[in-house]
Amino acid sequence: MKQINRRQFIATTIISALAVACTPSPQKSASFTNTPSRVVALEWVYVEDLLALGIQPVGVADIKGYQEFVNIEPKLAETVVDVGTRQEPSLEAIAKLEPDLILGVQLRHDYIYDTLSSIAPTLLFNPYPAADGLTQLEEMKQTFLTIADAIKRREQGEAVIQQIQETFKRAANQLQDSNLTKNKFILGQFTPSAPQLRLFTDNAMAVQLLTQIGLENAWNGDFDRFGFNTVWVEALPKVQQANFLYIGEHQNAYFQQLKNNPVWKNLAFVQENRLYPIGADTWVFGGPLSARVLVENVVAAFQETGD
Repeated sequence: MKQINRRQFIATTIISALAVACTPSPQKSASFTNTPSRVVALEWVYVEDLLALGIQPVGVADIKGYQEFVNIEPKLAETVVDVGTRQEPSLEAIAKLEPDLILGVQLRHDYIYDTLSSIAPTLLFNPYPAADGLTQLEEMKQTFLTIADAIKRREQGEAVIQQIQETFKRAANQLQDSNLTKNKFILGQFTPSAPQLRLFTDNAMAVQLLTQIGLENAWNGDFDRFGFNTVWVEALPKVQQANFLYIGEHQNAYFQQLKNNPVWKNLAFVQENRLYPIGADTWVFGGPLSARVLVENVVAAFQETGD
């Protein structure tokens, strides 16, 4: 790779930033002369994709956050370098790693696409399609195989997709005669940053994964590009006959407050103990490995109740 000195790098960054501010780059693809081996991932889902394909990235944005929220195997190697936040990655740190491929997301990185491309071939993806586009699940699979193609591991990528399909089939068989399939479900997530609850909509990949194993979503919320509506407890009575699957720590302040909330205490799924924790570190915005973890955690949570 051509070396970039500090002065050239800063100049390129400024020029690119000004150009992109006026006209966002329409390019999201890249071409390669050699098989990439030094890959920087600026979004956690693409870290996971690389690990699923047997590649440790050389750089990752927000390693601490990744390790806190994404619970998959294999783990990230200690040698991987942190390159700043996902929202504002350090361009200089990325350049120092001399990558031959950079993976990012249009939502966060379109404005620096030109600069990233001056460092190395760059692929940007959109994991949150419009209502009339691909489903989030289809996009996840498509992007995963695109990355597999880029690093010349298509066969391994197809094997991983086949493995998650087998996980879906196995889980559907395990739940076939259970009460979890007789009632609809809602999938909620408690976050540490707000005294509210995320309820996942039909366009969410997490919901699409659960429908793959025979479950039906009871939350008929408005379309949201990220796949969830943020609600207060007052929204729950209309879906109280559903099974409540949830992500969040038991120590979450809002979850603790709910236990004394009269609306919460009178919900049918609370009174009938149809509450199913699926792990605070179940990541619902990931790739094929997180998809498998989510499905397995849902099956395990239900089986623990003895239903």
